[in-house]
Amino acid sequence: MVQCQKFERSVKYFTEGLGFSLDFKDEDQGIAIVTTNTKDCCIGFAESETVVPVTSSAVFEVEDIDLAFSELKKKGIQFTGGDIEVIPGFVKLATFQDPDGHSFELSQTIVD
Repeated sequence: MVQCQKFERSVKYFTEGLGFSLDFKDEDQGIAIVTTNTKDCCIGFAESETVVPVTSSAVFEVEDIDLAFSELKKKGIQFTGGDIEVIPGFVKLATFQDPDGHSFELSQTIVD
């Protein structure tokens, strides 16, 4: 479970910004769970006065990173580093952070 300072902002970021499905939301307790585009992968978050950003990245495999990158940028997602990183013959990566500073990454395996 990741911490967030503003519960509604996080709900909007993960659902509207990233397009994840809202599975559970308890406004009174400030907790929610979203299902990601990765099979059987959920993210839970809880409102907290103090947030310590997670420094390791959750990685989401995508089929077309160029398309995903473009679509997410249109929705206001800001990528760190500004562009897609390519490790030739291996993978393409794009990193971003949620509004509370938690790190996430898109990944596309390069198939030769």
